[in-house]
Amino acid sequence: MANARGKEIDNTHLSIDQAEARGFIHRDYIAHCLRWTHVSKYLHLQARYKTARIIDIGCGKDMPLARMLYTSRLAPEKYLGIEYNKMDIPDMFKNSNFKPDLIAGVDFTTVDQNNIAGGLQYNYSTCFEVLEHVEPIKAIAILDHLPKFLSENSVSWFSTPCWDEKVGAAANHVNEMTYEAFGSLLEEMGFKILNHLGTFASIKDYKDELPRYELKEAFDRLREYYDSNYLATVFAPLFPHKARNVLWETQYVGKLKIEERKFKPINKLEGRLGSSDKWRDLVKCLDCARNYVRT
Repeated sequence: MANARGKEIDNTHLSIDQAEARGFIHRDYIAHCLRWTHVSKYLHLQARYKTARIIDIGCGKDMPLARMLYTSRLAPEKYLGIEYNKMDIPDMFKNSNFKPDLIAGVDFTTVDQNNIAGGLQYNYSTCFEVLEHVEPIKAIAILDHLPKFLSENSVSWFSTPCWDEKVGAAANHVNEMTYEAFGSLLEEMGFKILNHLGTFASIKDYKDELPRYELKEAFDRLREYYDSNYLATVFAPLFPHKARNVLWETQYVGKLKIEERKFKPINKLEGRLGSSDKWRDLVKCLDCARNYVRT
């Protein structure tokens, strides 16, 4: 069984209404918002948004990234959302000058780049909270397909949970991967890691590192006000290797030089690499891709 629901592709959608259902916004949704604001902040610098062509894999029914860019007056030159669920473009864009494009109800790996705006290439891409919802072989296929849509020197952001065998995976996640496995997977597929940040982390996992960075006093003072749910997102960026979820900022280069790698080759990692029963596909499929260079 792929996940607790028996799905190999899980199309769970997290909306703000669901996030508020229990009377507070859970750290998962707070982390979502911070991912979108991180991208918005990046595009705001040097007015990058004016020439930004963004492809958003798994854009979500609410198109939250597009909505945030629009309401922040950072409408990009082009935005294309790809969504597995069936959906329509939100009404807020009907009377706006910013007209996002959408391809919905499809598997991204079946989308032909040549059929989109004459083969337009994108200089930014996002794939947030998608890859844990598919089996390893499909995650590899998504990472293999994405570069066809990217221009040279493009920046790609990914986020996905870091699987901890002791904690287990969320019931709606098909394949959570370990921190080391996902970092290695990105590099094996030709994505150079420019930066990576934790999006949320359990306090117990990083509290012992706080004194080393002289953060214990700041942590204690903030903890007097913030609950653990919110605090989980505050210090997480500093400790991606301890985080429960990580945001990866990358650039597709085709094949990394040894000195550019931050992680061991995936076939050198020890232990189980993910929650899926098919986690070994990460190694088996990438053994075939190790010397792969896109032409």
